Amino acid sequence: MLEFHFDHTDFQSLLRDFAKQLGGDLRGDTLYLSPEQGEGYFYACKLPNGLSILISENCFNMDLYLHRKQIDQGLYIFCLEEIFIRKDMVDIINGNKSKRHPPIFAGVYLNSTLFDRVTISSRGNGMRIVRCIFDNQWMQKYLGIRKDDDVLRKYLALRSRNLNFDALDADYRNQLEEIFDTDPQNPMFATILENRIMMLIEIFFTRLFERSQNVAALRFQQDDVVRMMQVERDLVENVTRNPPTVEELARKYHVGVSRLKRQFKQVYGKPVYEYYQKYRMAKAKDLLLSGDFTVKEVGYKFGYQNLSNFANAFKKEYGVLPSELTK
Repeated sequence: MLEFHFDHTDFQSLLRDFAKQLGGDLRGDTLYLSPEQGEGYFYACKLPNGLSILISENCFNMDLYLHRKQIDQGLYIFCLEEIFIRKDMVDIINGNKSKRHPPIFAGVYLNSTLFDRVTISSRGNGMRIVRCIFDNQWMQKYLGIRKDDDVLRKYLALRSRNLNFDALDADYRNQLEEIFDTDPQNPMFATILENRIMMLIEIFFTRLFERSQNVAALRFQQDDVVRMMQVERDLVENVTRNPPTVEELARKYHVGVSRLKRQFKQVYGKPVYEYYQKYRMAKAKDLLLSGDFTVKEVGYKFGYQNLSNFANAFKKEYGVLPSELTK
């Protein structure tokens, strides 16, 4: 087992010390895992707006024990995680244990350096993570949020007792995939990275404040949320084919159809197929904007034999026809 204890206040110095502990291949801002250690990388940098960030896609061939020690300097840690779990993972925050069960955890949440946190992960668990560290001054400057804001205090109070999070949905996932799909050698990489991470933070805090009138809305039954994460992953795994029916999903995850519909909307904010369609149109938009595909090719790729139907569906989502977008 690799055991790593840390209390860093920026990800660049954390990455350097983690590389020493691991004996890994650190090249500039990027740590690469060796075949013996696993596969993947960790990338850390400081963005022009002052955010210290960590981006990683990895799968270790060893068990991990990661301990972020509590410090008196109250910094915020924005965490976005998509974890493909082979065995149970455990998070312990201020002594409160939360298990993450197979096959997936996909969530977004806010943590603080005022909390002691231990993460125990078994070998073979695959992860895609984005994390940012910022302080009260940064939050007030870029988000207009003061440290004594009532919503933030309530949320962090809940965090100290239980793992509360926002499910990783289509809005988050679209930004996440653009981060991981962008070549670091692209001269616009830093700009794209900053833009996408700010979008992720904005989505999270907008939703947090929308739910602030009812603090209980931040709390879900964890088993139900995990089940809906699995449903969502099945739903969007391949948007170029017909999605599984609600009945098929309900049978697969041993839940009633009505309950699945209700819980999916509670977690992801939209009915099952409205969510699927929104995600599918976002993928179609990405292909059109790439310039590598014609409208006809994209329409056929997403299963539309009648291109008028594709054009109407796209316009319903974005207010413009696909042909207008490409122009």
